[in-house]
Amino acid sequence: MSARERFSGVWVALVTPWDRAAGRFKEDSVPKLVARFAQAGVRGLFILGTTGEGTLLPPEERMAFAEAVLAAAQGVLPVIVHTGHDRPKVAQELSHHAAETGASGVAVAPPCRYRLSPEELLSHYLAIARAVTETPLFLYDIPVTTGNPLGVELLRQLSQEAPNVVGAKVSRGDWEAWEGYLELSGKSVLLVGTDELAFPLLSLGASGLVSSCANISPELYVRLFQAVQAGDMTLAAACQRLVIRLCRLTRRGRVEFVKEALNALGQDVGEPVPPLLPPNPGDREGFVSSLLALVSEAKTSVEGRR
Repeated sequence: MSARERFSGVWVALVTPWDRAAGRFKEDSVPKLVARFAQAGVRGLFILGTTGEGTLLPPEERMAFAEAVLAAAQGVLPVIVHTGHDRPKVAQELSHHAAETGASGVAVAPPCRYRLSPEELLSHYLAIARAVTETPLFLYDIPVTTGNPLGVELLRQLSQEAPNVVGAKVSRGDWEAWEGYLELSGKSVLLVGTDELAFPLLSLGASGLVSSCANISPELYVRLFQAVQAGDMTLAAACQRLVIRLCRLTRRGRVEFVKEALNALGQDVGEPVPPLLPPNPGDREGFVSSLLALVSEAKTSVEGRR
């Protein structure tokens, strides 16, 4: 099976259920979340990224959470672990740990404290790729948080020098960047990280998507992907419109609102990891009622079109 086939589909950017009082993740919630998403038919889980608050956790907590998710998901769902870190050695150690623990792939965002040259980015990623030669590696291109855009030329060069570099998770809304990435759509795995662009980018050759709001309504995202694959553009467009409304309601999938939504839907995911805070009372007002109405509408739409 090719990498494009292995990683095609909907990946939930899993939240990290957090016990604020204990200062650690809620281990009991992990199997329930895994079971929920497996039942929804998603392709897999993407953990410890932006939605997973991975960069707010110390390396040992990231490793412990990865172990818990991988244990719960074994034989059920594949898992991609985000292993980016400002310190290259730590990024290599996190990647090696994920590979040894059974991750289906690792995704690596670049360091964010310094603006890196193309040569520095290439050196950084080659060192990580060579630390996990048997594990598929994805670039994680999210310049809005890292300040370091990656791009198609880096992916092209890395995939030539390190065969385990199979693609990129691209959280960018600029079409110029995507035009370059889509040149590699027949060779590399391209995962859309911008929900609002899922329909057009999947139609143009992206392999799948990684979504924070798929935590809330995974069936909607699965239906969107299936509709694009089947060429049902009317259904795909209808699903995309619901996705856009869900993104707007959650302030573009901000983790504090995604967790608020999941708690309202009966999934115990606790609060955001500090220094992030739960939504303030003004933002909460009307949120749950609007959320429940939208989730119900999405469910009716998805089930009514099967």
